[in-house]
Amino acid sequence: MNMAESGKKIKIHHRLLTRLLVSHILIVALPLFFTGKVLVDTAQKSIMQTILDRNLEFARRSTRFVDLKLSTATELIRSQAQFQSIVEMTRSTQELAINTLVNEFDLFNQLTILDTNGTVIASTSFDNVLAEKIGTNGLVPVILASFENGIGYRTDVYVSAERLPMLDIAEPISLYNETVGILYAIVDLKAMWDLVDENKVGKKGESFVFNKEGVYIAHSDRKKVYSNRKFQNEEIKQNIRRGESGHLVYEAEGGIEMVAAYAPIGDYGWGAMLQQPTSEAFAPARRMRFRVLQFMIISVLLASLVAYFYSRRIVKPVNMLVSGMERFSQGELNYRISRVTDDEIGALAENFNEMAERLIVFQNRLKRTEVLETLSKLASVLSHEIRNPLNSMVINMQILKREISREEINRGRVEKFYGILASEIKRVDQLVSDFLLIARPPKMKKEEVAINEILDEVVMMQVAESLNKGVRLEREYEKTPIMMKVDISRMRQVFLNLTINAIQAMPGGGKLTISIKGADGASGSGTPLSGEATVISFADTGHGIGEKDLPRVFDFYYSTKEDGSGLGLAIVQQIVDEHHGKIVVHSVPGEGAVFTIYLPQG
Repeated sequence: MNMAESGKKIKIHHRLLTRLLVSHILIVALPLFFTGKVLVDTAQKSIMQTILDRNLEFARRSTRFVDLKLSTATELIRSQAQFQSIVEMTRSTQELAINTLVNEFDLFNQLTILDTNGTVIASTSFDNVLAEKIGTNGLVPVILASFENGIGYRTDVYVSAERLPMLDIAEPISLYNETVGILYAIVDLKAMWDLVDENKVGKKGESFVFNKEGVYIAHSDRKKVYSNRKFQNEEIKQNIRRGESGHLVYEAEGGIEMVAAYAPIGDYGWGAMLQQPTSEAFAPARRMRFRVLQFMIISVLLASLVAYFYSRRIVKPVNMLVSGMERFSQGELNYRISRVTDDEIGALAENFNEMAERLIVFQNRLKRTEVLETLSKLASVLSHEIRNPLNSMVINMQILKREISREEINRGRVEKFYGILASEIKRVDQLVSDFLLIARPPKMKKEEVAINEILDEVVMMQVAESLNKGVRLEREYEKTPIMMKVDISRMRQVFLNLTINAIQAMPGGGKLTISIKGADGASGSGTPLSGEATVISFADTGHGIGEKDLPRVFDFYYSTKEDGSGLGLAIVQQIVDEHHGKIVVHSVPGEGAVFTIYLPQG
């Protein structure tokens, strides 16, 4: 893991809040959804079945009523016709008997007694309409023929001049097993129309009765009866002819989906039927489904609201815990997390504080150990590095002593060996200075300065050397100078070391680009720091750094140069760390290297 990755801010609270919200909502929504679906489906089936059963019961009630009316009328006529004394009565007595029957039973519109020739003997009507109807047009033989076949005579339902439903029935008047007359009745079926009107369901529903040809003989819409319209569904008509009752959903005229209940009327081949558009019939089921859906949505919304506040209550201490860990990881080692709750999260905060205390102790021990190890390593290296110049000084001092002891002193040789001695002493002094800088770095003295001014100073110092080696120095600064508080001398040393390293990495010439820009780690710009930062980069076009050497470039006394001390980049990293910054390096062998410094602003 590189330094940028190790300094990356941990962001978990938003994902945790989302997961808690989703889990709470699912805990409420899933059981509610499945329970609601089962209840809605069950209730919808129950409501639909109730509607179907209700309509079927209405249809059966209509059939029972109509059948009872017709059966009653037939039985009354038959019993009256079988009354033997009716043919022996006088005309006035006959008229009195049939008028009494009409007055007592309102289902009869008219009663007439005929002889076998069709002559009216007695009638409740004072006109000759009936005599003209059956006396001269050949209907009497038809009626008598039906008697011979053992059945009574009955016409289809028709509409009278008064636009009322009527039906004619006739029964033989027998005397000594011989037909001597006909009792002819006109039955008023207006009650059947009234019943149809009563059984109509809903605003768009229909109730009707049709005969065996499918012609409407009663309908809640009278126009369909007056115009002799027919019911078109063959499946229902076939079921009626078979004496079956039931209900089904079918597509009526105009493409309207209807739910229908039907039942046969006696043995007449007639059918009574109630139908209603499914959109209207099943509206209560849809309303119930909609209300249940509303209830589920409101419940989920309320659960979401409760889950949100409850999750926030859980996430808030977690967020505080994560924030404290971030601050601790960014170097605020004395920061402690306050007791946020009395539950496991609070215990976790306390354990973290205890861990932080122990970590500081371990860190101090580790620092002492590292210092000792570093001093030991430095002492070993320093002793090796100092021994070489000391040996050189001893040899050159012996040569210098021999030259001085001669009678004729060669001043040129004396100055030469003197220069070598001075150079070796300077080298030892520089080694000791670097050793002290690492082992006991001086206290920083921060001053506010424009960071580009320090870089400009370093560039001016190295411009002659870079030109000699064919290296072009380019600067890319922001328009507004960035002010920062830094130790100017030590930061100058950082920039100088990186510039010198870059120039030395391009022995055949090239380009070094030095840039300054601002960045904000909180905005996801990719910086290893969490807040606002100044980014300073040194990009060269040199030979680059190998993959094996890249992880060790900041180690003490590690150098790929023959004459390198291995302290330059180690000192750079140490100074950057003391400024609470980060330095990272990216390199592709043969294409160059980029050293990037991130310094916090403020």
